[in-house]
Amino acid sequence: MRHGFAAPHGNWTLLPAGASSLLEMPLMKSRLVQSLLLAGLSFAVAGAYLVWRAPRGPAPAEAPAEAPAAQRQTAAATLINDKEPLPPFRLNSPRGELTEQSLKGRWTFMFFGYTQCPDVCPGALSLMTEVARRTGPQARPGVLFVSVDPQRDTLELLGATAADAQLAPLLKHLGVFFRRNDEKDKHNYTVDHTAALFLIDPEGRLKAVFSPPHDVGSVVSDYMAITP
Repeated sequence: MRHGFAAPHGNWTLLPAGASSLLEMPLMKSRLVQSLLLAGLSFAVAGAYLVWRAPRGPAPAEAPAEAPAAQRQTAAATLINDKEPLPPFRLNSPRGELTEQSLKGRWTFMFFGYTQCPDVCPGALSLMTEVARRTGPQARPGVLFVSVDPQRDTLELLGATAADAQLAPLLKHLGVFFRRNDEKDKHNYTVDHTAALFLIDPEGRLKAVFSPPHDVGSVVSDYMAITP
């Protein structure tokens, strides 16, 4: 099953064509092993990211500070509060080239997948549609779907993509994993990929990671608690 991708709303928000009908999009039966793999990989993203970014050597002893209100209230999100912006990247999209500068000035949910994904990606897209509906026009985040399968996904069918080498810096920075299972068939194959949602702040920095399973109520409440 293929799902068309376009940009129906917002300055550059890239979601499947006909975003209003996403909640009615049928989900193909999930394969248990693949779903468990994707969930496990996504749960590991936040922890692996924090380990990769952790400073070397012992930290100086100091009195523990009280956690900010947003941090205490998050149920679905792992706060990252990255001080470094996303690395430079260039993605192809139906609206032209997207770069790290395209994310500046608004909150953005970014996630990765491929248009022939049978279950995880349609579920995430349906979730994002409902998040947008519940947050309303003033607080509504941007949404950017990035395909990790540029060999099959064309500009008419996706949010944004680039060749593997061009995607690599962005994927490494966010800790995104993917693997194409194309050893036997280069045309019909599945792709294992991180199923987490990445919240990017208006300065182009990773703010939080939402690992599956995703509950729309928790995602919305955490998003509203995190954003000013």
